[in-house]
Amino acid sequence: MRIGIIGAGAIGGWVAAKLAAAGESVAVLARGATAEALRDGLELVERGESTVVHPRVVSSAEELGEQDMLVIAVKAPALASAAAAAAPMIGPATIILPMLNGVPWWFPEGEPLRSVDPDGTIAAALPEAQVVGCVVHAACRRDGPARVVVAHADKLILGDPAGGAGERVHRLCAVFERAGIRPDPTNNVRRAIWYKLWGNATINPLSALTLATADRLLAECRPLILAGMAELAAVGAAIGCPIEESGEERMQVTARLGAFKTSMLQDVEARRPIELEALLGAPIELARRAGVAVPTLDALYAMTQLMAESRGILPVGTADGEGDQPKAGGGAPPSAAAGASSATSPPLRGRED
Repeated sequence: MRIGIIGAGAIGGWVAAKLAAAGESVAVLARGATAEALRDGLELVERGESTVVHPRVVSSAEELGEQDMLVIAVKAPALASAAAAAAPMIGPATIILPMLNGVPWWFPEGEPLRSVDPDGTIAAALPEAQVVGCVVHAACRRDGPARVVVAHADKLILGDPAGGAGERVHRLCAVFERAGIRPDPTNNVRRAIWYKLWGNATINPLSALTLATADRLLAECRPLILAGMAELAAVGAAIGCPIEESGEERMQVTARLGAFKTSMLQDVEARRPIELEALLGAPIELARRAGVAVPTLDALYAMTQLMAESRGILPVGTADGEGDQPKAGGGAPPSAAAGASSATSPPLRGRED
């Protein structure tokens, strides 16, 4: 299987290294210093053991041509540009596997999500019919341009966006299993995405606002986190993604990870655009569509947006569709963009998955 990877960060690097070590034909699209470093080898450190692999590294997608599988493992603000760059790698039979935080562009049925794909650029570049939904449960960090350290690697949940786990899903499961990455096929990948979001959508923005690690947030912001989780659970119930656990039960799982920095806090510290829309804007947009009131999430969104504007790390296009670079001025919150009555994790890692 010819496998192309866009996004050689913590998760993309982990996947690339495991697949290459298993003998798969892996090519990484990278540029600049990252490309130069990767050409000397990609190092994966897992359970104290170091493995160096040499995937093919290219700076232009045209060099690769159509792939059998395309893994896109970038932060949400970079997805539109990554999708456009991927065009030469996507043929009619290419399986597109986005490994993203938060709510993906294809998540709702019918009207697209304006919060994450305001002008439809991503949907046009990455046909949903070729997408396999994916939820990453792994804790990795990028320790250099060509070195990834795995703290904990649990599984990849895979499923067809339309429901079920068909031939494409099982084909990918076989590939990942051979590579030592545990696949978990599901008949409802939307619900798996929402469950992970339920645990991340409040603690990430709160960490960005306070610059605090997760343990302190759980100790000192517990009522606020629980209120946000309750609203997310209500939205999930309304859109067919019910949550069966209590917020307290989920917070106990988070507490076991200790004093970690969320992915959004890491982005704030590095002055990178934050994933505000995928983690919070999109759930609020879905709440508007379902007619579910989410005052805690609304307030958290507004505060985080103002913080990002003041720091110059709000992606251009937040609710206004202009792109994915940092900007100084803000767009409207999802409620305004969609219309109020419209049916409208850690020092462990480089991405909190």
